[in-house]
Amino acid sequence: MNMNKIINYLKCIGLFFMILLVYLLIITTLYYFEVFEYKTISIINYISIIVMFFLLGFKVSKLEKQKGYLNGFLISSMVVILFVLVSLILSKLSFSSLVYYLSVILSSIVGGIIGVSKDKN
Repeated sequence: MNMNKIINYLKCIGLFFMILLVYLLIITTLYYFEVFEYKTISIINYISIIVMFFLLGFKVSKLEKQKGYLNGFLISSMVVILFVLVSLILSKLSFSSLVYYLSVILSSIVGGIIGVSKDKN
């Protein structure tokens, strides 16, 4: 990995975590004021995280301009490893959480593929 690629990855991860922080503040506020039920919040969370990972893969692949599937996989794997470590510290890892993490990685891979394809057009 060259330095330019590492800088692009770090920029994308930083942007992802800033967006995630803003999202968490909004969704926490909505839950606190009981705007939505817990089940609705869970569905919104799942869809939002999938979209954020898709955009993460899309963004990094637009910057790298090649191998979208690999860029999407690498960037999402880095973030998912952080999530898994936090999950292991705070609770135990279950089969459903593994499926969840695989789905966000897949979402990022698809975003990476589309990001490279859109860049070529």
